[in-house]
Amino acid sequence: MNTKQKRNLYISISAIVICIVICITFVIIYIQKEYKKNMYIYTNQVIAKIVEKYPEQEEEIIQDIFLNDDIDNTELENILSKYGFNEENIDMENDNFKIVYKPILIFSFIFIIGVLGIIRIYAIYIRKQNQKLKKLDAYCKEILKGNYIIDLKEQDESDFSKLKNDIYDMTIMLKEKNSLLEKNNKDFEKLIADISHQLKTPLTSLNLINDILYTDLPEEKKKEFLDSSQKELEKINWLIKTVLNIAKLDSKTLILDKKNENAYHLCLEVKNNFKAMCEINHVDIEIVSNKEETINCDKKWTIEAMNNIVKNAIEHGAKMITIQLEENTMYTKITIRDNGEGIDKEDLGHIFDRFYKAKNSKESSLGIGLAFCKSIIRNQDGDIRVKSSKKEKDTWTEFMIKLYK
Repeated sequence: MNTKQKRNLYISISAIVICIVICITFVIIYIQKEYKKNMYIYTNQVIAKIVEKYPEQEEEIIQDIFLNDDIDNTELENILSKYGFNEENIDMENDNFKIVYKPILIFSFIFIIGVLGIIRIYAIYIRKQNQKLKKLDAYCKEILKGNYIIDLKEQDESDFSKLKNDIYDMTIMLKEKNSLLEKNNKDFEKLIADISHQLKTPLTSLNLINDILYTDLPEEKKKEFLDSSQKELEKINWLIKTVLNIAKLDSKTLILDKKNENAYHLCLEVKNNFKAMCEINHVDIEIVSNKEETINCDKKWTIEAMNNIVKNAIEHGAKMITIQLEENTMYTKITIRDNGEGIDKEDLGHIFDRFYKAKNSKESSLGIGLAFCKSIIRNQDGDIRVKSSKKEKDTWTEFMIKLYK
């Protein structure tokens, strides 16, 4: 019962009690008034009869009756008892005394009605509460059966309604968590299947290479197979490490330490990571910045995300990569644009999906680098998007990273 309901119940009970008290007060006043009136009439009748017999002693009789306090109740009782009157057989049923008992009966009737009214109000309240509890019990049973379609949302402010709304909210939350758990289970099963599939090829190659190495081979051939084995092991190691990092990011066990960093120096570090690779592939990386911009991020993991984007661009034929920085009061935007092969329209919507391979992906690609990149940015409350064009004379891909301040 909320404050409003309690107040209404207290007001109802108080009103009934006040009415009864007022009625009792009026009845008592009325009884006292009628009693005095009737006693006055009765006393006047008694005196009149006495004076009728002793008219010459009227003044003395009046003074003795109303001014003499010497006669006590015991003497009066002795006088009446001489003539056979006592408390049990004295006749007080004349009209003057009957009127005295009438208010008592009225008072008793009003009092009984008032008490019954209070009992009735309480009984109605209890019945309503029991009905609400039965409905709530039925609803809880439906929830246990898995039926979430019942809507208990109510707009009033009673405690019972708040309880019902809390149960409703909890039901929706449990339903959403249950759906999320089912989705996570499916995603986990798919992840395990994808990892198994990704590991299958390099493991098959390793087994084959291992069998070949048991045979009598020239040293040059052995070195060639060992180099291939090393590449496959590195691929497996990178896959396991990346999948574990994504899992840690998803489960929030890997906490990113965001700080204000110089954006230009961060991009310069990314450029230096690919110095040798750029020389071999004749790629130029240009940083467009006023060298004053700042970025709120975890430096290590943001560089890791940008490394994946730049590496993809080089592997897909880019000869010019531009890293442009823009800063405003809300965020710092990093735009990485390349003139490589571009991304097909049908692949753009899935490019950040785990283990997704676009049409122009390399055979060695595992389809997890950009998914890892997205996890890093999203776990810093940032946003990453991609645009691409595959025209004959103007092919480009552009990744936009926004890290909010």
